[in-house]
Amino acid sequence: KYAFILKQVEEIQVRELICTKSMPSASMLVLAVLNTVSGLLVSVPRCATAKLDVISSTETFPARGGGIFKRRIHRYQSPSSGEVLDPNINPTTIAKEKALSANDNKFKAADAAAARGVLPRGDALDSIIIKLALPAVANFVILPLVGTVDTFFVGQLGSSSALAGLGAANQVFSSVFFVVSFLPSVVTPLVAAASASGDENLLRKRVAEALWVSALVGAFASMALFLVPNLALSVVLPVATIETTKQLATSYLSIRALTLVPAMLSYVGFATFRGLLDVITPLKIALVSQAANVLLDPLFIFTLGLGVKGAALATCAAEIIAAGLYIRLLGLKKIVAWRDKLFWMRPPSFNRLGPLLAGGAGVLSRSIAMNTAFLAVTRATQAIDTGSSTAAAGHQIAMQFWQLGGVVLFALSAVASILVPATLNAPVNSGGGTNAAKRAADRMIGWGIVAGAALAVAQLAALPLLDLFTSVQDVRDAARTPAIIGALLQLMNGAAFVAEGIMQGHAAFTRLAVHAFVASAGLLTSLHFMGHTLVGVWLSFGVFNLIRLIAALHHHLVSGPLAKSKLRTAPL
Repeated sequence: KYAFILKQVEEIQVRELICTKSMPSASMLVLAVLNTVSGLLVSVPRCATAKLDVISSTETFPARGGGIFKRRIHRYQSPSSGEVLDPNINPTTIAKEKALSANDNKFKAADAAAARGVLPRGDALDSIIIKLALPAVANFVILPLVGTVDTFFVGQLGSSSALAGLGAANQVFSSVFFVVSFLPSVVTPLVAAASASGDENLLRKRVAEALWVSALVGAFASMALFLVPNLALSVVLPVATIETTKQLATSYLSIRALTLVPAMLSYVGFATFRGLLDVITPLKIALVSQAANVLLDPLFIFTLGLGVKGAALATCAAEIIAAGLYIRLLGLKKIVAWRDKLFWMRPPSFNRLGPLLAGGAGVLSRSIAMNTAFLAVTRATQAIDTGSSTAAAGHQIAMQFWQLGGVVLFALSAVASILVPATLNAPVNSGGGTNAAKRAADRMIGWGIVAGAALAVAQLAALPLLDLFTSVQDVRDAARTPAIIGALLQLMNGAAFVAEGIMQGHAAFTRLAVHAFVASAGLLTSLHFMGHTLVGVWLSFGVFNLIRLIAALHHHLVSGPLAKSKLRTAPL
């Protein structure tokens, strides 16, 4: 493997092999960074001298109109290869040919190393991933863990209708939230790129714009959910659903709707800190706010006798606490000027919202497609046995069990969405650039594969814990097989989620939306044939995620900006 750099000799740019001792310090630094980050040994050949030998001679040429004339000719010879450069050949052509040859040789070496370097191997790149992933995992695990606690406490009420109503209302709220929160999803890669480039003004603008629009959209969605919760729930609750389940779901959703705006502001804050590669601050905020949720759940549900309404109130309190903490910290870090009257009185112009809306349109489309699938799944489970709600309750427990393990994969996806654009936009002499981003993306997929396999084994081993969620034996039995299928699905979910995180880092939101629509169509088709049982519903989840995996890997390996075919045309 050789390092090709530009060497100027007598005002002619030629590409030539040079010795280590003659390399400029900057070039040596780049090689050191490449060695450290990629694990590849980039070597240069030894030679006696670093300069091209100049061979001069006087040659005779025929003159126009007769006679002869003499001309001094200089040729350049490489002492390492003995190659003589003909002065009549354009040095630029030689440089291009050698650059392409160098790229081919390097890609052959890189391809061989890539096959060995995709899986984690404890090098410097893995250290960076672990440093980002551990707090992200802890942060992501808090929300489903608290959701699991909510399910646990509501399950102690001994009512399958309560569990079914909680599951239906939570799915509607989550779907509405993720549809209207399309802008915060775009903020992370934009903030990461602005931070990596050192443009603090652009960073502040992006965050302020997202806060403005998110609060406005959230207010409209919150009012709609509060005024017509029955209409929203009709999407997931069939007409034949027992009345108790409908009433409990309506009560829960009406209360949760009031905190949609705080939830939106928290999401923008979370996305901002994540884009700054700060995963510790969101973790601290989540710990404080969700600890309040856990403490308030038994107080509201049992002590005050509010039941499912108490679970909703406890969650709302946690959302308000989190939003307040994010607002406070964004101001302290001077990312947002809360005291500036112009911030409140002057909304961002449409032109300034261009980058956010361009990406947001793709995110919105993807959210609609994804949540259409999730709502269809919830409705299918509610329709399996409308008289008892046993299947819906079992599905709620299996879903919480699956999500609790899947947060590791969601965290890795989030790390990929910030690590890849941050590496891509960082200077080459700081370990950044296209090829460093390619190595980081490949390694992230390797981590997804390993984490998915580990989670599958762990969740299968933890199946006995399902009995803790409810004392109703029929619900326990209904949840067991879906939980097994969910654990096995983690085997492919790891690579799928991380590959989609890489696409988010590339801001490929439109492509993600297309993939989501195709996957959702596959799920709906599968539900049509298999959705009459819980096993069929969860197998349909497998169809859904398999399509996502194939599409995301195709983007990464074939059609995306880090695909091998796209990188071969540029020098390494």
